[in-house]
Amino acid sequence: MIEKTKIIEFLKKNEIPAFRASQIIHAVYKEGKSSYDEMPVLPKEVRKLLTENIPILSFVVERQSESKKSDTIKALFKLKDGNFIEGVLMRFKDGRNSVCVSCQVGCGLKCAFCATGAIGLKRHLSDEEISDQVLYFNQILLKEKQKVSHVVFMGMGEPLLNYDAVMKAIGTINDPECLGIGARHITVSTSGVVPGIEKLAGEKIQFNLAVSLHAPNQKLRAQLMPIAVSYKLDSLMKAIKDYIEKTHRRVSYEYVMLKDVNDSPELARELASLVRGQLCHINLIPYNQTYLGFKNAGKTNIDKFAEIIASYDIPVTVRVSLGQDIDAACGQLSLKRC
Repeated sequence: MIEKTKIIEFLKKNEIPAFRASQIIHAVYKEGKSSYDEMPVLPKEVRKLLTENIPILSFVVERQSESKKSDTIKALFKLKDGNFIEGVLMRFKDGRNSVCVSCQVGCGLKCAFCATGAIGLKRHLSDEEISDQVLYFNQILLKEKQKVSHVVFMGMGEPLLNYDAVMKAIGTINDPECLGIGARHITVSTSGVVPGIEKLAGEKIQFNLAVSLHAPNQKLRAQLMPIAVSYKLDSLMKAIKDYIEKTHRRVSYEYVMLKDVNDSPELARELASLVRGQLCHINLIPYNQTYLGFKNAGKTNIDKFAEIIASYDIPVTVRVSLGQDIDAACGQLSLKRC
């Protein structure tokens, strides 16, 4: 990530005119230049100096794969310390180009159905390592005269356990001089870190909040998501209620549909009763196959579940999953292959 203040300081130190900073920022973020050699507006010696001292990206691309339908690209990024993360670009039929970013190397929450959690947590990502994932995919799209339109923090890791870096990265993603993606096109997902949700309620930037619920009662949720032991369902729902009252923003509930686990009509009614009356939306997520033993609930069960939710006058959709064939869909990021 190229920070303007960092560039200005470097240019001043090397007695290079300050106006070059704006040229560099524009070339990187608005033109998608991936190397200084692609910036002929800069003198050759300046390009050389920048190349040697300020890399445009904080990682290198180890591998990249594209789905058979060409609607998904998954990239394996190698960080400077040798760790790896994955990021995903999803191209939707309605014209959205959405990037799913990671915020940690691995994840320590160990949700029973998620391949990422099986890796364990290795470390937090810096804000630069987070926003650079968006920058990288934007470079690809700009070559096609397109750009990233949406960003979702639904990749590897729990965003609210890396709060400061995530907020700073959002600032870069939202900054008109940088990626310029509107706040309402940015979604932060959490597995239910109550203190983080309480803190989010005070943030000025109006991005979207998604909560991974996956069960409508404490017992089942704790079986699927160990974090529910620390942050019980009652306290989570209170934090969400307070968040909605303070921000007047709609909350999305993510609910992965697991066959014979959380897909019964009784649980659909329990879920509807739990969130009824809130300013909210429910996303039902067809389970994407991993090695963890869970199965997709199937279209018939999912549609019936959605029908019950809708009967309570609660907005509900079934999420379109992309990239299953390259292990790039929700819950599949595991560094297994790319």
